[in-house]
Amino acid sequence: MKIRMEQTKKHLVVAAMRNEGPFILEWVAWYKMLGFDDVLVVTNDCTDHSEALLKLLQDEGWLSHAAHSPKPGQPPKKSAHMTALAHPLVQACDWMFLCDIDEFLVFHQGDGTVQGFLGNDEPDIAGIAIHWKCFGSSGQKTWADSWVHQTYQRAAATHTTANTFFKSLVYKPARYQKLGAHSPRQFPGQWGEKPNVWVDCAGRIMGNFHPNTNPKQMTRPDLVTHANAQVNHYIIRADECFEFKRGRPSASALKDRYSDDFRTKYDGNDETDDIALAFSEDVADIYAELAAIPGVMRLHHLCCADFVQAMCLKRGDDPHEDARYRHHMAAAERLENERSG
Repeated sequence: MKIRMEQTKKHLVVAAMRNEGPFILEWVAWYKMLGFDDVLVVTNDCTDHSEALLKLLQDEGWLSHAAHSPKPGQPPKKSAHMTALAHPLVQACDWMFLCDIDEFLVFHQGDGTVQGFLGNDEPDIAGIAIHWKCFGSSGQKTWADSWVHQTYQRAAATHTTANTFFKSLVYKPARYQKLGAHSPRQFPGQWGEKPNVWVDCAGRIMGNFHPNTNPKQMTRPDLVTHANAQVNHYIIRADECFEFKRGRPSASALKDRYSDDFRTKYDGNDETDDIALAFSEDVADIYAELAAIPGVMRLHHLCCADFVQAMCLKRGDDPHEDARYRHHMAAAERLENERSG
């Protein structure tokens, strides 16, 4: 039984990122389109212009930004989650969704918003596991400054190992002592009966899930469901993007995960999935608001130039010979001249 509550629930999305500047504006626009009240971005050791862009968006009231510094040998995600859990937004929110910048939550139930999906009643559950829908490279060889949700439309079939991981909508995350990338940890109370249960997005109770003794991050392939929601995970992007990640220690465990086996597992292009396109018009309206903020597009172009430069330097190319680098640097200079002139 659900009890009608008068107050409006507060919804928060949290992401940890480093040097993800080119993708910030689309990601923020997407989650604002979904109706999340607050956006919290946690970064560490950025060498591109992303922190300057995040600061400007924070100054304009679009998000909150927090920086953290992992200890030597500490996975950045662990440090980021500790920083996030202590943040006032996490402590105060009703529902939290913790994700990465390449993960776009999509609702099939309700009006497409987080409020329409969750409602405003007092829930009789503690959290909802929403499975990945992993998108492959979709035939894209090189990166371009285009919207991710429009560029990649080929994905792995539902009941494949690529989709077995999930991300969680967590009710009252401040109750837990630790956050995890897929589900929270250490719940100080009884677990296993409503409302202290975890369900998947089809509403099935995950009876083997326990945040203290058996926290989960994935299910069997046959239990993957995209019945009412999915997390579009653009895990590969263009071939060039994946090659740039190859050999990089993962933020979760500092392991070399971006291997040929990883590529084979996650570059699934089994079927067309263009559900995200249904939201493009609404995303465009919000993106236009972001782009209209003085200085935002200049910083966006600088972030894009930073990204191209980093990819070029890794493979031993001169970024000044890359047309994309020259384009974004020229665009940033033009916008700066317009601002100052």
